[in-house]
Amino acid sequence: MGFANFEGRRRRKSLNLGSAVAASHQLWETRGVFFSFTTVVVVIVVFSDMFISSCSANWRCSSQSENALLGFKNQLIDPNGLFAEWLPGTDCCYWPFVTCRESDGAVMALSITGSVRPSRQPYRDPNSYMNSQQFGSTLADLTELEMLQLQWIFFNAPIPSSWGTSFSDNLVVLIVNDCTLRGAIPPNLGDISKLQHLDLQSNFLTGVVPQTLCNLKHLNYLDVSYNSLQSGFVIPDCFQNRPGFWLSAGHQDTCPSPNHATHPPHPNTAHIFFLSFLGVLVSVVMQL
Repeated sequence: MGFANFEGRRRRKSLNLGSAVAASHQLWETRGVFFSFTTVVVVIVVFSDMFISSCSANWRCSSQSENALLGFKNQLIDPNGLFAEWLPGTDCCYWPFVTCRESDGAVMALSITGSVRPSRQPYRDPNSYMNSQQFGSTLADLTELEMLQLQWIFFNAPIPSSWGTSFSDNLVVLIVNDCTLRGAIPPNLGDISKLQHLDLQSNFLTGVVPQTLCNLKHLNYLDVSYNSLQSGFVIPDCFQNRPGFWLSAGHQDTCPSPNHATHPPHPNTAHIFFLSFLGVLVSVVMQL
């Protein structure tokens, strides 16, 4: 389940996920423009050539991004060598699971899936020199991040409160499941203004779903199932009648989920980026 892993061996162009898709929908609906399949294919091929030709630009991951990623890695014991290629001094845009924005090398997506076998999962190092910080807090320094997906990594720690502060401008998708998250859902996740997809299933989260998540006007997917949330807790009323909203909050105190196949599939990463590309493409064509 979850997104397919990002392989950071080539840089991809960043696109504004929300606004581009919205723009494309508006153009199709209000102008009644219909392109033939052949036309769309030809235009996509042309633009793909343009994007590919620009890949030769010598952009590099910033030292801030490298330090943020290494800070996360250095807090882990990694029995499977999942992060073996994350080496200091190398370009983190080419590290596995990392996708950078081609224009400036900013990390725009991080998608990491550990091992389904608990004995082979990366897990928090209890002797880490960074134990004074919340585990995973260094990822908050990836301030341009649009998607964060983590699965089967043994946190045994709370969601870093810094995520709700530093990810407030750009993050669209946040998925952290099967990671033994503990404690309450930080209220300041409601400050991630562009967030559309929040999946925290199959952890050990306690407390309630904070009312502050009602601030997320673009949120259309929320999954907090298979946790240890308060018995009889109430989902905020703001989500009850939201059009097109998908919610899953059952199976508390029965985590982790025995069968992820029972859940609707997460948005496919390639699909999200294709929709974004199509939105920009349509906008450009309409202005020709």
